[in-house]
Amino acid sequence: MDIDSFPLYDIEGDAAQCGRQYGRAAGDRIDLSLRTYRAAFERVGLGWDRTRALARRFMPMIEAFDAGMLREIEGVAEGAGVPPEDIVALNARSEMLYAFKQLEATEPPDGCTGVVVMPSASASGKLIHAQNWDWRVESLELGVVLRIKPAKGPAILTFAEAGTLARAGLNSAGIAVTGNFIKADSDGKQQGVPLALIRRGILQSDLYANALGVVCRTARSISNNMILTHAEGEAVSLETCPDQVFWQQPEGGILVHANHFKTPAALARVVDRSLETTPDSLYRDRRVTEALHLQRERAGGLTEEDVLVALQDRFGAPRAVCRSPSAGPGGASSATVATIVMDPAARKMRIAPAPFKPTHRFTEYSL
Repeated sequence: MDIDSFPLYDIEGDAAQCGRQYGRAAGDRIDLSLRTYRAAFERVGLGWDRTRALARRFMPMIEAFDAGMLREIEGVAEGAGVPPEDIVALNARSEMLYAFKQLEATEPPDGCTGVVVMPSASASGKLIHAQNWDWRVESLELGVVLRIKPAKGPAILTFAEAGTLARAGLNSAGIAVTGNFIKADSDGKQQGVPLALIRRGILQSDLYANALGVVCRTARSISNNMILTHAEGEAVSLETCPDQVFWQQPEGGILVHANHFKTPAALARVVDRSLETTPDSLYRDRRVTEALHLQRERAGGLTEEDVLVALQDRFGAPRAVCRSPSAGPGGASSATVATIVMDPAARKMRIAPAPFKPTHRFTEYSL
């Protein structure tokens, strides 16, 4: 797949208007998203009628969480010419693929390595927030960037799969978020708000405390690690289970999190199932952390380019920090689909599709 950049869509207005604009502008990619995930769901035993039925079960919970998000989802469906439950299914694809016991170990994990450099460790004095997003190779053709000017609340810049409301991003209030796969034995034992919508809720927050509260107060179906930062120099990694949240803060001005539980409280209380599918997380996490600390000692301060070099590490290939395409469970091929580096203070991000390719390039997007 020869993809140089992800398309940018500008949407504005109330929730329904934003949704309709998104659905119309990204209709072809949303159609491809639906075909891609319909095939993925069917491979793990979920026919499309069953998928839609499960999606409808999420709708009351989404409305209770944020009625505007449901209106936006309905608008996306209207703009794209599909039923609303199809768009719900895209936003709940992680829950569909991982939360139900009969679907375990049939899909590649939604991997990722997240990085934060605090202002105290940064050569520019500004916070850096970055991530390698590891997932299905087909998602290279599904990626979009949304620049959203809502009728109320902060403006949002988010990278997402077409049809979903958020993945990684930042807002005009200086808040940024990335999310990484982790798995606990409690996953799938309750129904909760889809992770994509929790991340969107974070980005709709005008205060950092409110963004943290979105995570801490919201019921989830599955575990996830979410790294939340603020441009003025705050960062926390939240390891979330369906009914618990554990936190980790930077050490020595650096925070790294891959795909296993790290906090002492979680290690004492959670049966960590992450390493069954992502054992490489152990060395990915350590290698990026060590590379950044060593470079800081040499240079006195870290730059975005230092972070990007660390995220290019190829030890253990293809199961590396920067993952080249390789077969996963169920025959699906996975890779590092994108590298994202955010400057929340400048309200901008740079994204490179397929960073495993020697010719990859970054495109800048800004609020």
